[in-house]
Amino acid sequence: MSEQKPKYTDIPLTTGTEDPCAECDTAARLGLSHAQGEAVTRDASRATGQNIALSDIEAAAKIFALLGDAGRLQLVLRCMEKPQTVSELAEATNMSQSLCSHHLRYLRDQRILASERRGRHILYQIDDDHISRVVRDTFAHVTHD
Repeated sequence: MSEQKPKYTDIPLTTGTEDPCAECDTAARLGLSHAQGEAVTRDASRATGQNIALSDIEAAAKIFALLGDAGRLQLVLRCMEKPQTVSELAEATNMSQSLCSHHLRYLRDQRILASERRGRHILYQIDDDHISRVVRDTFAHVTHD
């Protein structure tokens, strides 16, 4: 007899290690009540089949917010093609190097982009294939009839 997969209802909402006050703080930062925070973690856990904490919801929301800006999305798209320097990205996107660097820092902080020093230059590229899939899937969705 094969082993059954756990049902979504078998996934605990918390691991028991979260600080309840931290969960309340996270819910407040997201503009949610405590009950709404519990509901969204439950729904995310069911939808993904894994234990999702409210801090994971917050991290995902930050990524979607960053990708929701057309300028940052353009930087991500350029970095999906090949690793590029700040100068190359600024020129290609008609941004100042300062603004481009500002956006790149946020994208790197959220692990959307990674940076690598090569000689005197720092090259930016997609951090991992998850982000590339999200971007590609989003464009596939909006262009689907």
